[in-house]
Amino acid sequence: MDIAITLIKMIGGLVLLIYGMSILSTNLKKLAGEKLKSILKKATGNIFKGILTGIIITVAVQSSAVVTVIVVGFVNAEILKLRNAIPIIMGANIGTTITAQILRLASIEGSSILSLLSPAVLAPIFIIIGFVLLEGKKKQKIKSIGQMLVGVGLLFTGLMTMMDMAGSFSDLPILGKILSKLSNPILGILAGMIVTAIVQSSAATVGILQAISTTGVITYASTIPIILGQNIGTCFTSILSSIGASRNAKRVAVVHLLFNLIGTIIFLIAIYSYQALVGFPFWNDTIDMGGIANFHLIFNLVSTVLLLPCIGLLEKLTLVIVRDKKQDNEEEEISDNLKILNMLDERMTNIPRVAISNALKVILKMAEVSEKNFRKVSNLTYKFDTDKLEHIQQREDSIDKMDVEVANFLVKIGNLELTEQENKMVTTLLKIESEYEKIGDYDFKLSKILESMYENEMEFSQIANKELMLMYNIVQDTLIRTKTALENKDLSYIIDVEALKEISDIYKENFKSEHIARLKEGKCSVETGVSFIEILTVCDKIIGHCANITAWAVNYITNNEYVSKHEYISEIYSSKGDIIKEKINEFLERFEELAKDNKFSLTTE
Repeated sequence: MDIAITLIKMIGGLVLLIYGMSILSTNLKKLAGEKLKSILKKATGNIFKGILTGIIITVAVQSSAVVTVIVVGFVNAEILKLRNAIPIIMGANIGTTITAQILRLASIEGSSILSLLSPAVLAPIFIIIGFVLLEGKKKQKIKSIGQMLVGVGLLFTGLMTMMDMAGSFSDLPILGKILSKLSNPILGILAGMIVTAIVQSSAATVGILQAISTTGVITYASTIPIILGQNIGTCFTSILSSIGASRNAKRVAVVHLLFNLIGTIIFLIAIYSYQALVGFPFWNDTIDMGGIANFHLIFNLVSTVLLLPCIGLLEKLTLVIVRDKKQDNEEEEISDNLKILNMLDERMTNIPRVAISNALKVILKMAEVSEKNFRKVSNLTYKFDTDKLEHIQQREDSIDKMDVEVANFLVKIGNLELTEQENKMVTTLLKIESEYEKIGDYDFKLSKILESMYENEMEFSQIANKELMLMYNIVQDTLIRTKTALENKDLSYIIDVEALKEISDIYKENFKSEHIARLKEGKCSVETGVSFIEILTVCDKIIGHCANITAWAVNYITNNEYVSKHEYISEIYSSKGDIIKEKINEFLERFEELAKDNKFSLTTE
């Protein structure tokens, strides 16, 4: 019964250690999250700077697994290149050894000043300070610092609990038998791999070893293989995170595995060859917390030094292991549109600002594809090509796919603990992406109208074609300015869109009246007239959705309190009415001049 109680307490200590690491890591990411992207970008192009960055970030978030997962996400989102990610991973492996060096402070004894730095003393201090900051109900940044300190306190408390309970197991015969079996390098490596894969933290595995080492029952011979194994086991987290990611993201996980696997093989050969031929005098001696921390550090430092000149070779090896998929030209165009979805990586939700920024990039891609599809469809009015219909359908499918993925991604972000500003941004982007999905639908509807006309051998008159060409130019201009307003956060383009909407209404009514007059004179058929009106309606709807987007964009750009569409219209016409009128006159003059000289045409690729 006593053993069972001790075991429960020891497991409780392990849970506290892992949970403390999790809290510490989560809140450090909150504090540094917005800067991680720029830090990692600056690290590219310089190997040593990349290694240093990996070390610093890992020390900050206290987890090489977390850093590797973030790197996988950044490569997947095409923020980082594969080659630039490799040094960061090497640095992360070194950075994770700092945790063991901190935990070894628990072995400090005596009345020296250094004993004040032991986890037994620091744990309650961190928890008390963290609790005070949390209960202070101040800024979110202060609360994150408070949670971080509580996490450190729990981590140290868990370690001390494990150390206290481990002593109760030191005299058990079965423990000695198990540990003697782990002196076998293969079994020791497997044990280290399995435990680390389960707890998903090499630092936690080392912490467990350090706690057990205080009992004096483990030796260098049984500990070294476990440490080698945990360096392989920590790769399990990055491998899991790369499932469903891009090929380059999978390659990051493979690099992580290769780096640790090759390092382990080199150390196995070197250590056991020397032990067999010469022999280490300390091989069967008991190992303490400092010895474990030091070997963990030596392994990762030496592995990095040995493999540093082989970064190019590691990259080539991963390209062989994870090969590119061959595609024909048509598949390549569609996949290029959808590659942007790599930015909607769930790992990025750990850093809300980066995740929101990535969601916006996908929405801007939706805008780009929508505008391109409109141009392609519009050209079918004058030269119908059945082969191009399939391309139009595929682009529409890609818009729908982006719509679903970005909406789901934004909902996931919205369920996180966000600032008020971040919540507004998420809500606004959800509304904007919905508008672009509707624009894509109208592009496709226009293609079906033109397809029906082609199948029924219907043609517009020369004057009708000229009117539609002008209308198409207004729509294209509106789509471009809407995207530019959102992309550049430029309010001046929002005024342009509102002016173009007014112009669209003017031309639409004029063209309807003129077409009805042509119908009465018998210059065109009723069926053709219906198609003409339908196309004008589609154009009007697209411009209407553009105006909706710019209304939501005002909220996104200014971060002001939310306004409804009606409030936006009222506000913009009361404050910018004169400017809008000037823009309307400017655009009318330009379009009238183009129409008069017949100089306008749709932009084509």
